[in-house]
Amino acid sequence: MTNPSPPAPVRGDHPHPPRQGGPVVEPTDRVETDTPTTPVVRPTFTVCIVVRDRATLLVNAVRSVLANTYQDFELVIVDDGSQIPVGRVIAEAGLATDRRVRVVSQPPTGIAEARNRGLRAAVGRYLTVLDSDDELTEDALARLHQLLTATGRRWAYADYTEINQGTQRPIRLPEYASAERMLLGVLTRPRLPFKHSGTTIDRQVLHTIGGYDETFRLFEDIELVLRALRAGVQPCHLGHPIVRFQRHDGNVTRGRLGGLVFWFRLIDMYRPWRFPGVGLSMKALRTLSETGKWVVTRIR
Repeated sequence: MTNPSPPAPVRGDHPHPPRQGGPVVEPTDRVETDTPTTPVVRPTFTVCIVVRDRATLLVNAVRSVLANTYQDFELVIVDDGSQIPVGRVIAEAGLATDRRVRVVSQPPTGIAEARNRGLRAAVGRYLTVLDSDDELTEDALARLHQLLTATGRRWAYADYTEINQGTQRPIRLPEYASAERMLLGVLTRPRLPFKHSGTTIDRQVLHTIGGYDETFRLFEDIELVLRALRAGVQPCHLGHPIVRFQRHDGNVTRGRLGGLVFWFRLIDMYRPWRFPGVGLSMKALRTLSETGKWVVTRIR
C-alpha cells in the first residue's frame, strides 16, 4: 500500500469523499440485521462489539453495556465466525429479548472487516467501540455524552482500569494540545496514548476518513487514529476510567514482535518528518519498546 496524500481536514457535519482507508461506509438509517423486521432506532450511541469465540467474556461485556445509566443506545455485536454462534450465546444468557441488542454474523474474515461491518450496521450518532473482553462502567455513556455535549468535539478517548489477576490499576492517559502532537505520541510512546476500547466517534467522521483499513491484520485501530489525526481531527480526553480492561493470555497485544511489520508500515505512512534517518530512528525505538514489553510478558 503506497503512502497517499493526506485527506482533507474533517470539519462540519457535511463529509467529503474519503481518500484513504477501508471501504467507504455510507451514512444510512437502514439497519443491517439478521432479522429484517427489527424496527429502526436512532439512538445517541451505538456500542459496537466485535467477537470471535469468547462466550463468557462477551456476556459480561454485554451485561455491562445494558447496565448503563444512560439508556439512549443500541448494541451491535458482530460475530466474526464464532464456532458457537453469538446469537445462541446471547439467547442462553437471557439477553436476546432486549430489543437494543442486535447480532450481525459473518464468516471469519478479520477484525478490520468486522469493525466496518459493525459501522455499516450502526444507526447511532456516535459509535462507541468496546472490545469483547472488556466491560463498560455504569456511568460510561453518561460521561461520554456530557463530555461531547460540553465540548462539541466529535471524537473522544477515555481512561481505563487495568485488571490483572484481581489487581486493579487505573490508567491515566495523556492529553495533547494538537492533533500533530498526539500523532507523534502514538508513533513514539512505549504505551499507546489512547485505548480504542471506549473510544467514541461521530459516525460522520468515520465516514469521512473511510472507515477501517482492511489491509491491516493487526493495529487497524492505531491506523485509524493516525489517519484521523493527520486529517486534523483532535480527539478530546475523558479523564475518568470508563472501561475495565481484563488482562489475560488471549489479549491481541501478545503478538508484539510479529506486529513490528505493521508498526514499521505505520511509521512509513504517518511519520511527520521525511528527513533521512527519522524513520529508521522511530523503527529502532519501536523495536526496543515492543521487545521490552514482550520480555516483561514472558516473565509474567
